[in-house]
Amino acid sequence: MSIYTALRAGVSGLTANSSALAVISDNIANVNTVGYKRSGVDFSALVNAQNSNTTYNAGGVLPLTRQQISLQGSLEQSRSATDLAISGDGFFIVSPNNQQLSNGGSVLFTRAGSFTIDADGYMVNAQGLFLQGWPVASDGSVTTSPTSLSAIEAVNISGVGGLAEPTANVGINANLNSDQTPHTGAYVAGDLADGTVSPHFESSLEVFDSLGAPRTIAFGFLKTGPNTWQVESYARPNTNITGGAGTGGLLATGTLNFNTDGTVASATGTIGATFNIPWAAATGASTQAINLDLNTGMTQFAKSFGVTSVTADGVPPGDLVGLVLEGDGMLTAQFSNGRARALYQIPLATFLNPNGLAADQGGAFRTTLQSGLYNINSSNAGGAGRIVSGALEASNVDLAAEFTNLITTQRAYSAASRIITTADEMLEELLMIKR
Repeated sequence: MSIYTALRAGVSGLTANSSALAVISDNIANVNTVGYKRSGVDFSALVNAQNSNTTYNAGGVLPLTRQQISLQGSLEQSRSATDLAISGDGFFIVSPNNQQLSNGGSVLFTRAGSFTIDADGYMVNAQGLFLQGWPVASDGSVTTSPTSLSAIEAVNISGVGGLAEPTANVGINANLNSDQTPHTGAYVAGDLADGTVSPHFESSLEVFDSLGAPRTIAFGFLKTGPNTWQVESYARPNTNITGGAGTGGLLATGTLNFNTDGTVASATGTIGATFNIPWAAATGASTQAINLDLNTGMTQFAKSFGVTSVTADGVPPGDLVGLVLEGDGMLTAQFSNGRARALYQIPLATFLNPNGLAADQGGAFRTTLQSGLYNINSSNAGGAGRIVSGALEASNVDLAAEFTNLITTQRAYSAASRIITTADEMLEELLMIKR
């Protein structure tokens, strides 16, 4: 009977609009939730088979919930460098635990990038999900795969200690006075180091050993003829190197020859090449190779001795002071000594149909047959968006649209309830016939 189908249609209208109200309520409640993706409800008519042209069987309505995951929210500036947002397509790869994804870990995808460092050194977002990344090897290489999770691990910085670099290259820019009277006495290699002969000019500089400790080495210059200088390098104090006390700390010797225009003609001997510093066992440092450049900045002009500049690489130990994420997704550790080291590259996962993903815990999503498989790429590559550090993606909820939908849903619900009351009155009239 058509009146009964009208009742059922009214009930389906109440159910459908109740679902719509629940969706709208969720959207409004999450208007300030980072990375939240709004949902909507589409109504689909249910059609019953019609047995005759003179009567009609109402079918009602079916609510179909859809997610607007592909619609990006606005990016808002944050004061934390570990807050991350994605400008464009893609999702952060996360997991509810810190296990290897290819070994029992559960993989999820999210746009909620409010990450912080927890007590164990892991990067987790406000929902407790662990950020995943490709680890960077010591040589700077990254093993990536567009489909495999075996190369991905939970980002952890607890093992990042102080960074120190030993000195490997030294350069001296100085002038040797061409008016200096040449040394006329006896000279053998090592005389400048042990003090047997006083150098005409001496300069010292600081190098860092393999442990990052500062050590002093000196360079003595002795003019022995026109355009010819004997050069020695020695450690100070001489006890810092193995056997240094007996040799005056001698490290390298050689001859520096100048052209008639005051430029360097040649540097011969061990002073003109790489030499080793055999640090004493008491220092705890390993033998260190030093490449000395005397060809670039040395001059011999008729003016006083002087050092223009001394260059030496290597840095003392530094502590971790911060993390920086570059546009290519490279997570870099910054140290107090000015050095930096790449730790992880943060990948992004993209889908052919992101709106087909299923919602999961903590504002994350999981794959479904409708979404298709993920494709993993580095930031700003392969269709993936660009990771922005110090920013968060806001909810894509439009309050004006939601309140408008709230009003229309309320009116539709009231209208569906009127269908039931009207059908009830008609049934009452039908029952009155028997009376």
